[in-house]
Amino acid sequence: MEENKFSVNLANMNEVFNNKTLRYRINGFAYACHMHDIGVMGDSGVLFNSKSFSTLKNKKTDEEHSYFIAVNNDFNPQGKSVTLSGHHDDLSFTFINYYDKEKLDKKIYDLPFSISLTKTLNNDTYELHIETDEGIRTEFKIVKYREINDTNIYKNVHFYANILDFSTILKLVKSFVYNPSLVFDTYSDLKEKYKCVYTSRDVKDGILQDTKLDKPMGKIKKLVQRITNND
Repeated sequence: MEENKFSVNLANMNEVFNNKTLRYRINGFAYACHMHDIGVMGDSGVLFNSKSFSTLKNKKTDEEHSYFIAVNNDFNPQGKSVTLSGHHDDLSFTFINYYDKEKLDKKIYDLPFSISLTKTLNNDTYELHIETDEGIRTEFKIVKYREINDTNIYKNVHFYANILDFSTILKLVKSFVYNPSLVFDTYSDLKEKYKCVYTSRDVKDGILQDTKLDKPMGKIKKLVQRITNND
């Protein structure tokens, strides 16, 4: 089994992961992505191992899985973050947790996060993007595209929901990994069901005002009256 070093020696990052929130999130994300054949963090705070494998054989099923995982700890406009990125078989992923280390203790917090997944199924490529929006709601974007004669046929579903509970997010991730087509179709149908209807004021925000285009109120009123009388 070929071994490659991680881009970061994870053994030196124990201090970052030595809290319930990040352990729960990263373990849960690995499981949701069907990476439970990889040794993930335990109470010791050690994430995976200090090395990454280009192939891994599942001891229970004797199946080989191709994967690469890189972990980075960074400073960014939102503060500190820890990022997992890479691929597992046909799934590509990026998972970012934004955190303030001073606020992490024995409790599990709903921290801001960003998740991007890409998976191909039956010649269609699907993408799932989930990100917290100002810490008060979550943004979801699901994309489906296929290349036909050098042309990309592209569809997407974009919506927001008042969901910050990360367990719900993990269940959606697992659903996408299991069947991205079903996830796309489900939320596409829901978006069609809950059509967004703008008010007149909303529509006026995007148009130029010109009194010459105002409707001739008097004439229209008479026409409406005439039609009413005929009825």
